[in-house]
Amino acid sequence: MSLSIGEPISGGQAARGWDEMSTRFDGGIDLGKIRALLQQAKDRGGSPGETISAFNLVAIYFSPAAYERAQAALEAAGRLHPSRLLVLIAEPHAEGESVAARVSVVRSGGAVSLERIVLTAQGGGVRHLESALLGLLVPDLPVVVVWGGRPEGALLRRAVDMADRVIIDSGTRPPQALADVGAMLARGAPIGDLAWARIFPWMSLAAEVLDVPNLREHRGKLKSARVICAGGIGSEGVLLAGWFASRVKKARVELVTGREPEMDSAMPGAGDGTSITGLPSATPLGKGQIAVFEFTAPPASFTLRREKSVLVAEVRGDDDGEILHRLRLPPETPGRLLGLELKLLAGQDELYAAAVQAAVKLLPQSGS
Repeated sequence: MSLSIGEPISGGQAARGWDEMSTRFDGGIDLGKIRALLQQAKDRGGSPGETISAFNLVAIYFSPAAYERAQAALEAAGRLHPSRLLVLIAEPHAEGESVAARVSVVRSGGAVSLERIVLTAQGGGVRHLESALLGLLVPDLPVVVVWGGRPEGALLRRAVDMADRVIIDSGTRPPQALADVGAMLARGAPIGDLAWARIFPWMSLAAEVLDVPNLREHRGKLKSARVICAGGIGSEGVLLAGWFASRVKKARVELVTGREPEMDSAMPGAGDGTSITGLPSATPLGKGQIAVFEFTAPPASFTLRREKSVLVAEVRGDDDGEILHRLRLPPETPGRLLGLELKLLAGQDELYAAAVQAAVKLLPQSGS
């Protein structure tokens, strides 16, 4: 075992190499040493003070690069929601059998508001991660797992079994992967989805337009909807179509490919992190993301379209003439989407579950 000690992290700082205390195990993992290291990290900031934790936030990744992309979002969400953050990075194809542990704390108002433990396992060391996780959880607190891999497989199923909530990002996978998510939801899996959080503005604007007093008469007459995605069908478009289909049972819903995206990547920037410009702004329209959402209640037609960082709603065919409404997209800041999903710490979001089940039925159309 090797040991390296640095300075404690003050509130609001991102982690840096010298901020952390670290150790390395070859063979097994000594959880007692990790707990002692965590206590040392608290003591080095002066008086240990109170440790505030509302839940255990567990993040699972399969490469250090994947964790680095998500790190800012995890830590921002952790500061908003005091927690113990346990990050597991599994590299099963690496040589050797080792586990490296990095420990640090964040203080807020004199209390420890974020305990951070990062375990990176290589080769045979990966088999120790599950037992280490169970031994390092704060007892009697909810467990929320952020899953950084594909939304499928035996390890994800084990995470679902032990967690009060599992948060995935179906926007990083082909829309066909929603079929696996739908199967787990049908068995009661408490899954949340960052892709679902990304389409909140579309759902919100559609609901706002239909709640305008002189447009409410059209709510019972909705007949069809069409979601147009940029450069190809993406999971967010399928989820939006599924949401509409689950709310308007008899409507005909279709998914089509529209204009070219502003960025070829499906996830510009860090997905749930830094904007592409480095400044707080809406992310550019990525490949597969929603460009236009149309629905009809004859003779009225509703068109929601994205124009840079603004969603524009246009209503035609209504007795009162053309109606225009705008909604600015929220700026992309680290942890914004994760923070939205962390508002529910246990169980299913029933609206999301219904949307996924309806979306799965649309998948053959999206692939045709």
